[in-house]
Amino acid sequence: MPRPYHERLDFTLALPLRVIAHGTCGPKLVLPHWHQAVELAYPYRGHPGMVHIGHSTYEMQERHIYVVNSEVVHSYETFLDEADQIVTLLLPAAWLRNVVADKQLPIWGPLDLDLNLPQYRELGQYVDTLATNAVTDPDDRADYLASLGAEYQLVGQLLKHLTVNGQVTTDQLPLPEPLRQAVGELQQNYGSAVSIADLATQLNYSSVYFSRYFKDYMGISPKAYLGQIRLERAAELLMTSDESIQNIAMKTGFRTEKNFFVTFKQRFQMTPKTYRERYAAQRAWS
Repeated sequence: MPRPYHERLDFTLALPLRVIAHGTCGPKLVLPHWHQAVELAYPYRGHPGMVHIGHSTYEMQERHIYVVNSEVVHSYETFLDEADQIVTLLLPAAWLRNVVADKQLPIWGPLDLDLNLPQYRELGQYVDTLATNAVTDPDDRADYLASLGAEYQLVGQLLKHLTVNGQVTTDQLPLPEPLRQAVGELQQNYGSAVSIADLATQLNYSSVYFSRYFKDYMGISPKAYLGQIRLERAAELLMTSDESIQNIAMKTGFRTEKNFFVTFKQRFQMTPKTYRERYAAQRAWS
């Protein structure tokens, strides 16, 4: 009979889903984007701002969950402080497909869930467990196991209460492939001169049709989206780097420092210098 041997196994405490506690970082603008994961936005304290899902906008309320289906365009305009805080739960599509034993992810809705309603209270308990452990960042194995169990219970509740079997809305549908390519180009090349007309031609669209098509899905025109990318990147650099304002303006695609100053002040109601002085200490961008 073969002699038994000791097999060493590596186990990590990584949870299948990702839970992000965003802290108290002040203004946080998240541009329209998508990913291959179901996202649950959970304001566990106060009213942190707005979430845009597809064509719909929700003013986020405490103890609500906002559901973003996989590959659906969404964005955030928030201000996070001690009174207004949010946790994001990301459920990877590959893991979810394995859990539900199906190649095709279910579509979930409604998109705004009030956890105070009786049918969602159990779901809320599991979200609370995950959010609390994300905020407190415990090292205890019991807390890890509680979170792990809460993840699977959470998926069960989503399947039980949120699976959409009938007609779906555009706010629950993935972004078409040509627009994914367009968004990728804009996000990659925002620091240089970008021609929307050339991008439309590259995708075999006329400029007019492309702009209309883009706005139908993204909620804003490609030119406005490019401007938002530049402002978001500039704001992040102001908070997290010591680069000069002139260098930041050039690096993020603004033609002149004056143009950057005017555009930034229109968006944030303060100058880049004031913004940096007020928020540079808060470096919790994620």
